[in-house]
Amino acid sequence: MKTINVEGIPEPIVRSLAAVAETVRDQLRNLQRPRDRVRLSVKKGKVLGPLTREEIYKDAGRTGFGG
Repeated sequence: MKTINVEGIPEPIVRSLAAVAETVRDQLRNLQRPRDRVRLSVKKGKVLGPLTREEIYKDAGRTGFGG
């Protein structure tokens, strides 16, 4: 399919849809190229104890789940 009927759709939305289609087209082209494998770093360590969600958010400077 090379054309889509956009009659009755405001011009700014039509331009946005065209941009989305172009982005998807680029992404599909990039999928066909082989990618280099990603090496993740690994560090030795030890488990000190369980970690709760509250502790994770507190450490990140958040006061709770809501913000």
